[in-house]
This record gives sequence, structure tokens and C-alpha cells, in this order.
Amino acid sequence: GGMGGGADLFDILAGRGGRRPQQGMKKGQNVVHQLSVTLEEIYMGKTRKLRMRREVIEQGSMQVCSECGGKGMNIRVVRMGPMIQQVQEPCRACEGQGSQYRSSQVQEVMEVVVPKGAPDGYKLTFHEKADEIPNGIPGDVIFVLQEQPHSEFRRKGSDLYVKRKISLVEALCGFRMELTHLDGRKLLIKTAPGQVVSPVAFDPFKDDEEVEWETHLNMDCPELETIAKADTDDVEKLKHVIAKGQLRGKGVGAFRVKDGKSQFYRATAEEVHKSLKPSKGSVLYTLADPTKAAASRMMLAVKGEGMPVFKSPMEAGSLFVMLEIEFPSSIDEAAAAALKKALPPPLTTTNVKDDDAEFDVVTLEPVDPVMSYKQNLYDMAGDATQEEEREHGGGGVQCAQQ
Repeated sequence: GGMGGGADLFDILAGRGGRRPQQGMKKGQNVVHQLSVTLEEIYMGKTRKLRMRREVIEQGSMQVCSECGGKGMNIRVVRMGPMIQQVQEPCRACEGQGSQYRSSQVQEVMEVVVPKGAPDGYKLTFHEKADEIPNGIPGDVIFVLQEQPHSEFRRKGSDLYVKRKISLVEALCGFRMELTHLDGRKLLIKTAPGQVVSPVAFDPFKDDEEVEWETHLNMDCPELETIAKADTDDVEKLKHVIAKGQLRGKGVGAFRVKDGKSQFYRATAEEVHKSLKPSKGSVLYTLADPTKAAASRMMLAVKGEGMPVFKSPMEAGSLFVMLEIEFPSSIDEAAAAALKKALPPPLTTTNVKDDDAEFDVVTLEPVDPVMSYKQNLYDMAGDATQEEEREHGGGGVQCAQQ
């Protein structure tokens, strides 16, 4: 049959296009299979030949059921005491199909083409390749791609990420490293002459919904379009409403809190900053400048060496190298003096000597912040219980007054 409207180009090229069912025509059940694919297979593309069994109706064997006359239902008379009742039930001879036929199981080979750069969960549909049904068209066979974790590469969209550890010397003076790509090619990755590698705190796999806000005291932007108001000054709740609640995707660029109430403005970050005006008692929260946020996210990458762009396989994303800089545990004084001469001057300086009586001299040491927090955690619940016991005479139970 002809292709249905809006058929996927990859389905058409692979011979998976199906006809559009006529109005009122039954369609059989779809059959869904999970297909595990490696990152290498997605990177290079892959054709798999899979043997599938399906039920096929023998040609010329279809005939109207003689028991129900093709209706698929029979009327049965049931006597219940003095009453006689007619009950409609599916025909047992044709199992409610209205037709009788002979069928057989056949084995077919399906060529499943995994397109380059296909996303995790992508569905490859073979139209009308499920079991045949009487007086209708077969359902579809659907393969759902399940991307398998890789031992070295991680994927996000069309970008690839690898982790590597380098020394402080390499971070300051440059490095050269080898990498075997997903298609077996060997890459020599190197920094540019004079390039210094800085630590990056940005995590590309963290929740994308997290946004940064800037706080402006005694400021407002009343000329902007107000799209919503709220009777609360709970800033975290207001941010949540914008990121994941009712105002998600509504173009909110700022919100103002004043006198226990809040107001939301629709605007770009640039429009907000241009319209700032003093407003006593107001606290304005604006989306962080995207250019500043981008600067903090910059990571080293090789452009064009990521995953092929899905449905545009001649293009490719970037290959990011997530670098962890290993610092030395200590350094001798002579080396430190040499480094001071070679590196830019310190940003924090002081003329205070260690024996200055006006200062308490303290030294930094490694501390686990999680353990420190737990060790000194204030037990508010326990304190409240003790306070309640003191108020009620220590037993927590009030005596009935005579």
C-alpha cells in the first residue's frame, strides 16, 4: 500500500512505511521490542538482521463463520426460574472474529537500521509486520532503542564526554594525550601553546532546569509586562513556580518581592537590566546575565568529534574532555620560590607578620564539610521536646484540675 502522510524519511528508506488504515478498519495489536544498542553502534550506524515469527492467514482460507453469520456474537437463551433471558456472548466457533480461517506461523527476517546519532528511546517502526487479523490490517512491530552505558564515553545529545586526570604541571604548561574514538580512530589531543587549563565546577549532567538568579535590593522594573502575582514572599517557592510550575516556559525574566507579595515580569535579561529603577523596600530577582553564566561553563572540547547529529549525519557535536587537575600534596620552598617568579603575582597579599599581637594566626587544613555539618547539627526537634516538658512540669502530661 501507499505511505501514510507524514511518514518518517528513515522509515521510507528502510522500507518500513505503512499504509494509512481506512476509516473504521480494525488494526491488530502492535508488538514492541526493546533493542539494546552500544554507543559505538549509534556513532557509526548499524544494520541488524533479526528473525521474527508472526501469524499469517492462509490465502483463500477466509470465510464467514457459519455459527454467527459473520456477526462474531451469538444469542443464548438462559432460563432463570420462571424467567427466560436472552444473553449475547462472543461466538465460540470464531472467537468473536466473525470469520473462520486457517493460519500458520512464519519466520521473517527484519533489517533494523540504527541511524547514526539516534537518541535513546528512539522508535523504529515496521508497519503492518505484526500478526495478521481477519477483516483488518496487521499491527506494527516497533523496536525501541536502549542505549547502553559506555565504560569511557558519556553522551548528552550530540556531544560526547570523557574524563581524564592531569597534573598541575600539565594544567599550567600544556599536555598531549591519546584517545581511541568510538569508531576505532586514534586521536592525539593537545592544548594550544601557552594555554592554561583552569578547574571547571560546571556539571553538564546536572539538572538543566537549575537557573541562576541575581538579587537587587531596593530595585524594581515597573515598566515591564506583569504576567502574574502571588500573595507570598517565599523566594524558593517563587523560583520553583518559574522553573517547574505554572510559569515554566512563560518567559519570566524577573520577579519582585515587596510587603509579603510578589509580581512576575515577562522580559529578557537585557530588557530587565535596561528598565531597573529604584524602589524602596522592594527586592528584585533577575535571571543571571547569560553571558556571565556561559563564561563559568566553558570547558575544553574538540569540535566536530562528538556524536553525529541525528538525521544530519554529516554534522557532529563536540567531544568534551572533563579534566580533573591533581594537585601535589606539598611543595618544597625552593620550588615554591621558583613558581612565584614564573607565575603572575598573588591576588591576596598582606604585610602582617605571624607574631603581630593584633592577629590570631590560623592555618587551613582539609575538613569534610558533610561530617562537620553532622557533628555540629543542632537538634531543634529534641530541644523543642525538652522545652515542652519544662512547660508542662517535666512529664509532658497535664493533670486534670479539681
